[in-house]
Amino acid sequence: MTLFPASGATAVWPWLDPDDKLVCERSWAALLSAGALQRGDASWGALAIERGVGAPAGRGIPWASWAVRLCGRVSAPAAAGDAAVAVVAMASGGIEGAPDALARGALAARLLARHADEARARLWLLDLAELEEASWHRNPAIAVARPDAVAGRAGAAGSREVVALWTAPALVAGDDLAPARRFAEAVAEPLWLLDGLVRLWLDPAAPDLEAPTLTPLLALWLRGADLAPPLLRALSGERASPVRRREIRSLLATRPYRAALAERMRDTLASAREAAASSPRARPTERGLAEAQRELVDALGERLRFFDGLMSFRDLLGAGAAPGPARPRGDLAPREEAGADLEAAVAFLVDAAPWSESWEVQRFGVLGSREQPVGHWFVRATILNALIEIGDVGRDVRADAAALLDEIPAGELRYFGAFRDLPPDADDLSIMLQLVAETGAARGRAETWVEVMLANVGEDGVVPTWFYRGPAGPTTPGAAWAGDDCAAVRLNLLAGLLSFDAARFARLIDANARRVLDAASEGGIDGACFYDAAYTDLAFLRFARLYRERGGEAPWAAEVAAVEAAILSRMLGAQRLDGGFGTPLCTAACLEGAAMMASPDPLLVERGLRYLGERQLVDGSWPAEPLYRVPMKHGREGHHLGRALTTALCARGFAAAWSRLRRGGERRA
Repeated sequence: MTLFPASGATAVWPWLDPDDKLVCERSWAALLSAGALQRGDASWGALAIERGVGAPAGRGIPWASWAVRLCGRVSAPAAAGDAAVAVVAMASGGIEGAPDALARGALAARLLARHADEARARLWLLDLAELEEASWHRNPAIAVARPDAVAGRAGAAGSREVVALWTAPALVAGDDLAPARRFAEAVAEPLWLLDGLVRLWLDPAAPDLEAPTLTPLLALWLRGADLAPPLLRALSGERASPVRRREIRSLLATRPYRAALAERMRDTLASAREAAASSPRARPTERGLAEAQRELVDALGERLRFFDGLMSFRDLLGAGAAPGPARPRGDLAPREEAGADLEAAVAFLVDAAPWSESWEVQRFGVLGSREQPVGHWFVRATILNALIEIGDVGRDVRADAAALLDEIPAGELRYFGAFRDLPPDADDLSIMLQLVAETGAARGRAETWVEVMLANVGEDGVVPTWFYRGPAGPTTPGAAWAGDDCAAVRLNLLAGLLSFDAARFARLIDANARRVLDAASEGGIDGACFYDAAYTDLAFLRFARLYRERGGEAPWAAEVAAVEAAILSRMLGAQRLDGGFGTPLCTAACLEGAAMMASPDPLLVERGLRYLGERQLVDGSWPAEPLYRVPMKHGREGHHLGRALTTALCARGFAAAWSRLRRGGERRA
């Protein structure tokens, strides 16, 4: 390993020379002065060159420096600057402001055509277009059942840059490109794995261990059946804190992970060495390139031995190697910690009642109305229903729910209360029917709300979103509202009807269930107007759970079960490397869905709980997320959100998953 005395930085890569930057900058300046580049290209080009010579010193793959060295090996020093800039352009996909791959490739071919046959330069570019450039997700989706399927295996992605590096010198030398390409494809995987080791152990610019170039290295370890579960646990949640970085690095420094890495690097370097040995040596330029291939393989092997020694030393030091306080509550995902997270969320909700922060207050009126209505019944009912499902929260939530039901006038269940321009709707009815079923309160008053619904049922038994008619006539003087056939609202209503009186509303339940099933496709439930796909998927699962309980009285049971299985497969297959499924609200929905399974994967649940717990704020809440569509000021549309509303739904999913994990597989009632 080479040390830069001025900075004290460790140079991982061979063939670095401080003068390489000047060589590249002269070529880039000539392009600018000749008008071959746009003025805006100067900024991204300067950054690309800076990184292409290994800056910060010794950490980035030095594409430009290597291209300069290789041009020297094929006796083409005059082409070194242009070849280096061409290779740097091909490797600039992740640089802000850089053009797309097609434009960068055209620039590279134009540069190389100055020193090679133009037709060969075009063919060189066409061959590169078949390969994948280095583009990995920072937080890829990874299924627990098949962690080896994580996108990011080195050698496929990232081969374009490596092939460009080794074929560009052969192109300007007039040699056959095939041997150089074979070697480049063989050496691509160990090269990117070594780059991942740099990010993991040496790069201070990647303190959160979320650099996309780490993904191939992590993918290598995730292919091991015994290595994947501990690593998935360690990577769940945040990765930025010193405590978490220590945890991850301590795990990866242990013998099993070192052995898996060493074995893979040994195999790939052997393939690269074999490819180098088979390279032609008839011409001096071919001999120069073949000798450079052998030297690089040897250098990569020496660098690997350095990292193996570093990791072995780190393993000997153990968890005490890194400074910082010990983890407050011990293990990777201790169940007592999950319990504390849930207690904090419940305490926040109990203290914040009646949750006015989450009410919808229309200070600009609704679509220009003079009135400034406030919608709070639906929000409060949703939060109360979530608390009831969570269980013992240290407060008589059912009494609070009964008091809420008593506030709502007979026959006048509306989102904005007395604001009559908005008609009654199925969504409000659904949540109130669930509260009535849970508490046994206000059943007589609920019948008056049901009568409004029944006045709007179509001949086919389908219930619309909006109830424009009531037993006594029209319910609103206003115009019609959009979204009268929302699939998510229909699923909510089905849950309400099944909870309230499944036998009485059997015809309506079957007709509306049929409507939803007809809207189901491979990608999800179509026709959700007011809610997003994650909410709609969970709404179907909650409906399916209640529908299944009807037993022989459920005519669509087989179809419901098939859609339910498809949703669960799609939903749970989207878990990411950090254990989440997107946002905290989406993650909570997926965890709640997992808790409904016959036998959910404990690792999936544990990782999701850890992600959700670490996204929780210190007061026990989760940040507000958009939930359902609402009219905004001046005729715009947006989404309603509230911290208490989001926290209630996150806590509900958290509680369902944690309860399932504690019971060791028993399905929650």
